[in-house]
Amino acid sequence: MKLNAAGTAVVYSSFIGGGTQDVGGDIAVDAAGNAYVTGGSVVLRPGGVSNFPTTPGALPTASNRGFTAKIAADNRSTAFGSFSAASYIRPPLAPESIVAGFGSGMAAATLVATTTPLPTKLGSTQVVVKDSAGVERLAPLFFVSPAQINYQVPEGATTGPATVAVKNGDLPVAVEQLEIANISPALFTANASGQGLPAATAQRIRNNTTIAYEPVARFDAQQNRFMPIPIDLGPEGDLVILNLYGTGFRCRSALSAVSVKIGGADVPINYAGPQLQLVGLDQINAFLPRTLAGRGEVEVVVTVDSKTANTTRVSIK
Repeated sequence: MKLNAAGTAVVYSSFIGGGTQDVGGDIAVDAAGNAYVTGGSVVLRPGGVSNFPTTPGALPTASNRGFTAKIAADNRSTAFGSFSAASYIRPPLAPESIVAGFGSGMAAATLVATTTPLPTKLGSTQVVVKDSAGVERLAPLFFVSPAQINYQVPEGATTGPATVAVKNGDLPVAVEQLEIANISPALFTANASGQGLPAATAQRIRNNTTIAYEPVARFDAQQNRFMPIPIDLGPEGDLVILNLYGTGFRCRSALSAVSVKIGGADVPINYAGPQLQLVGLDQINAFLPRTLAGRGEVEVVVTVDSKTANTTRVSIK
């Protein structure tokens, strides 16, 4: 359902006399692809006619014979909303980034992709992204369910305004307008909320050899939340790298355009790009200088091409 400024659904129609109708209820689509009202009342706009169908398969009345309805696409959609799957921040979204989309009635069952390359169809559900150049591409799918779809913005999507359509079979069940940008950095977090401790590892290097990948967070069942594991910078000579995992920044312009501040201090980085093992996942490697020792819990701020990701926190022993 698409909401207008008054909070009612807007339906664009081709019935005789033209105009539109505001529908104060939910809209469904029957097997033939016709829209109908499942609850609430119909409010006429100038030029509109009455008797919007209220049951599946119902034919329009004589006054609006030939009626065909399509749910309007605007940014106030409650039928489908896309967010970065890492930060849960609204678009813009970057090409090849991982997205979580929320709505209702989008799939008949819960299905998870089990192959790579990812499929572009799970069950009867597909996601079509039409970019600003008018090119339509099927989005690779991680997961579909009636209320949530996790998908990847297709590679090559042109920046600018885009339309995302969810299809169940040949029927569109949700449409959303959003923005695609070349860079839209976001970091995954331990609690999958986009806040708090990062989903990260501390890579310990000694004598030019990686000796361990250590977690930076643990789940405390008693407190029912993730707690920081203080990062021990170790003895003199150890090198510790914070591996941050996110999405939406693999198309950065240059490594020099990526900055990481930990506890307010710029730290060196040696990589920012695809993680190379998991679809859509990006990685930043940030060196932890010994000057951070004893700082305790500090903020981690990542900026890529002047765009800042969601802020996370780590603890330094």
